[in-house]
Amino acid sequence: ILSEMSKVNTLFVRDIIINNPQMFNDLFKIVVANEEPISRRAIWSMDYCLENQNNLLTDSQKIQLIDMLESFSHEGLIRHSLRILFRYNIPQSHQGKLITICFDLLLNPKSSIASKAWSMDILYKFSKQVPEIKSELKIAIEFQLENTSAGIKNKSIRLLTKLNKEL
Repeated sequence: ILSEMSKVNTLFVRDIIINNPQMFNDLFKIVVANEEPISRRAIWSMDYCLENQNNLLTDSQKIQLIDMLESFSHEGLIRHSLRILFRYNIPQSHQGKLITICFDLLLNPKSSIASKAWSMDILYKFSKQVPEIKSELKIAIEFQLENTSAGIKNKSIRLLTKLNKEL
């Protein structure tokens, strides 16, 4: 099934995992194997599994996802990892690393629109715990504002409004 992924197959795999949670670790291993295209297809199902059963992902798996972000072979793996990580509290040991990666993705002109958007969301979420990054986030958002898509521009303006009220 993972060899040909459509939304229907993705949801089918999600349902199998939800009904057999012990299989989640196998799905996770496929994701972190970082083998194209199977890992990219697996993370799509994993993302949907975690929307329904957020208790399946362990702290050590969150750490593995963060550690893999810089070496994933496909943008889809990065995008889904960020989307997944946004929904969780991040272990203290890896908060700084995730913050750095998100700033790098936000400022990299080659990052996808979705990766930039999730990075902004993660950074804004962290700014609630670490207020010192608010001004840095504001500068990073303003820096990339000129040469970006309409969607990111809209999101950026909304986040800048929030940040300006909080600074």
